[in-house]
Amino acid sequence: MYPFASLPENLAAFCEALRQEHGFRIGPGELQDAARVLDVVDLANERAIRHALRPILAGTLDDVAVFDAAFTRFFFPAPAGVPQDQLPSTRREPGTDPDGRETDATHARHAPSSGADADEATGLSGGPMTPIESTGDALEEAAIFAPSNYSALDANASDAPELPRIEQAWCDAARVFVRRLHLGVSRRWRPASRGRRFDLRRTLRAGLQTGGEALSARWLRRPRHAPRIVLLVDGSRSMSAYAQTALTVAVALASATLRVEVFTFSTRLQRVTVDVRRAAVGELRRLDRLHHAWAGGTAIGACLRDFLRRFGERMVGRDTVVMIASDGLDVGVPDMLRDAMRELHRRSAGVVWLNPLLETEGYEPTAVGMSAALPYVTTFTSINDQAGLARLSRLVHLRR
Repeated sequence: MYPFASLPENLAAFCEALRQEHGFRIGPGELQDAARVLDVVDLANERAIRHALRPILAGTLDDVAVFDAAFTRFFFPAPAGVPQDQLPSTRREPGTDPDGRETDATHARHAPSSGADADEATGLSGGPMTPIESTGDALEEAAIFAPSNYSALDANASDAPELPRIEQAWCDAARVFVRRLHLGVSRRWRPASRGRRFDLRRTLRAGLQTGGEALSARWLRRPRHAPRIVLLVDGSRSMSAYAQTALTVAVALASATLRVEVFTFSTRLQRVTVDVRRAAVGELRRLDRLHHAWAGGTAIGACLRDFLRRFGERMVGRDTVVMIASDGLDVGVPDMLRDAMRELHRRSAGVVWLNPLLETEGYEPTAVGMSAALPYVTTFTSINDQAGLARLSRLVHLRR
């Protein structure tokens, strides 16, 4: 391991090792994100590199522990005759624990500043990302890893998400939500069986059928604006435990109204409205052509910007409620997410963010992506069951 002469080749080989040896779901999107993050961190700081790559390549809590051990084995291979477990798991500054917290303030203030002194203090030599000398066979192997077009769903079609068959309770909750979603009333008066204004003309015309006797009154009323709902479901690996509930919400909404659009996204955006509508009428549907819109990394800002560019003009207006089901863990540029959220907030009647982590005790929305989006969210909540969907109609805040 760790055989290549350049940083991109080492990174590609490390990702390949995580996939082959530990079953990590890493595709070209994650590899691209990992290469991008190495451009903005200090390559002389191993702890910063480890912390930057961990949320990109490790999708679950179990993956985190595996990632740390694999990172140490790959980039700090044990010398001959030295067991791997006797090496330090991280390269850290004197006076700190493995997570970088100071354990001795006096020692930390007098820590050596030069690279040579730091190597002597930690017992390791060489920079954390300094590649060792490589051979021709190793470079040939790296050429295979680097241009990989691996896709998590292409590798195993059975991993494609299946749209659920919803229970009647979900359908009822969706109807309650849509019916209570008030977006104001129209300015025009429409004929109705019951209303607030008496329609004299239509009442007299109806009387012609009864010999001129006005036996049945006709009325006018101003109907409510029918809301359009746009639901964007985060299908990244960090949402794997919650995405099925979000898809259930999508199918339930499609059973209650035709004015619904559904998208999934990971590092790319894809429209799945047709499949969701067919699932709402009882068909068994599997989303097997999502590619980079499912089970990959997370680029919320880029995907929202793509949605606005391709669908914003015809799908987002003053009668549109935008719902985003995501944990807010974004590895993209925060400014891009902030700009996209600002535009969605400006165009729509309201932005509802469904974050499943809100049910976690002690959770605070301090992630960079969530912090960038939160100022433009009108309703911040979570949905775990049909009661939560029905309750959302009383919590949602919309502009009239």
